[in-house]
Amino acid sequence: MPVDARLAARAEELLARARGGEITYTAFLTPAEQMGLSRAFAYAREEWCLCGGYAGAERARMVFLPDYVTAFTGAERDALLADALADVLVPVEVLGSGYRVLAHRDFLGSVLNLGVERDAIGDLCVLSPERAMLFTDRVMADFLTESLVRVAGDTVRAVCTTLPEGFDGGRRFAPVRDTVASPRADAVVAALANLSRERAQALFVQGKVEIDYESAEKPDRPITDGAVIVIRGCGKFVIRSLSDKTKKGRYLLLADRYI
Repeated sequence: MPVDARLAARAEELLARARGGEITYTAFLTPAEQMGLSRAFAYAREEWCLCGGYAGAERARMVFLPDYVTAFTGAERDALLADALADVLVPVEVLGSGYRVLAHRDFLGSVLNLGVERDAIGDLCVLSPERAMLFTDRVMADFLTESLVRVAGDTVRAVCTTLPEGFDGGRRFAPVRDTVASPRADAVVAALANLSRERAQALFVQGKVEIDYESAEKPDRPITDGAVIVIRGCGKFVIRSLSDKTKKGRYLLLADRYI
């Protein structure tokens, strides 16, 4: 899927400014937008990175780096970036009273109802039925701490916070283990969704399968380790391994299903 022309043009402007000595960054990008821009800017791979506030964040900013940053590597570069982006990736904790069980759509809907654009915030991680964490910039964080007072009928308070060490967004997975005849997408989807090969192929025709956040139209597409597969009505999966073979010549499929 080609990257949106306006998004690409904006990113080109940000790269040019970074080459002039300024750290620049996009709004929060969807995984599909990240993949599109990553391909479009592969020629300048050392001049940008994706940052979402914590390791494994799904929504992230593409940050363009001047040469005084790219001159560093490892921990030194990480520390320099962390300092530069301290007001760009601010964690905001939203705490309910416990009066109601709050879901992702409740937290997100209340934020958007304040007039906030979706790309102004990154991941919104629900950590418990009355607690969520989201990521935004300092200006928006200050606005939310003053304005976000109710979520789905419950009284809440929003506070800027510091992430605990090892924060993982509260994601939980259920392991999936199976064997498939080949690494073709339809075979993998059939195993993940517990369907016949024919019914799995129909899902591709119906546009109900996404691979790496893009609509998948070809059921014979090969699946590789690390692929993210979304099957509408069934769930979202991460392929951990699809390279080992059993004694019978079938491929061992190891995946995690988001829960």
